[in-house]
Amino acid sequence: MKNSGYYTGSLFVRELERLKEEYIQLDLDDMKVMMKEDILLLEKAMNVLRKNKVY
Repeated sequence: MKNSGYYTGSLFVRELERLKEEYIQLDLDDMKVMMKEDILLLEKAMNVLRKNKVY
């Protein structure tokens, strides 16, 4: 069985790296729209991680 904390953490880091590369190529208006969308996605991801946390 995979260590889910490491697995999700590494996916999270790779996604942040991908977003960083995309942001470099955007103009300011596009970046604002993309950041709003990404914030919503990150909030959803954090909710999923919180629900799946083992106590």
